[in-house]
Amino acid sequence: MKAEKTDMTGFVGAGTLGENRDDELAAARARGEVYFDATCPLCLSLLARFGDRFRRARFRFVPLDTPGVADTLGVSAAELSRTMHLRLAGGEVLRDVEAWRELFRAVAWLRPLAGLLGWPGLNGLARAGYRWLAANRHCLSGVCGLPKGFAVHQPHRATTFLELP
Repeated sequence: MKAEKTDMTGFVGAGTLGENRDDELAAARARGEVYFDATCPLCLSLLARFGDRFRRARFRFVPLDTPGVADTLGVSAAELSRTMHLRLAGGEVLRDVEAWRELFRAVAWLRPLAGLLGWPGLNGLARAGYRWLAANRHCLSGVCGLPKGFAVHQPHRATTFLELP
């Protein structure tokens, strides 16, 4: 089966990693592969908004539910779904804040943020914040298993920080 590519996000999907020649060639040219939760509306929103910047820096996006990902990364299925993973071209695997720092280093205007996230105090805060965000990403998108009758606050639709150019 040949891997498909969606127009909206441009990520690899619906196939097994490395099962066709086009995937292998693209992977060889890629700086790294970002493994993300394609069932997460927040993740998909960020990918739609910022994915092109990282693709231009030669990163590929691969959904976590793609067959073979857990084996490729050497993690359990439970660990796989807990965080975003980035596998660099050399085979090194980065997770959570370290993965984001590497992505930020690849985009000129985000490099200062990568540097700031390396500071000991900010790095610890970013790690704690990322762990909380990753654990609650589905609820933040309004798709978690809330009890019936529980009202989800729908914020006013205004431009947010992440939507600015």
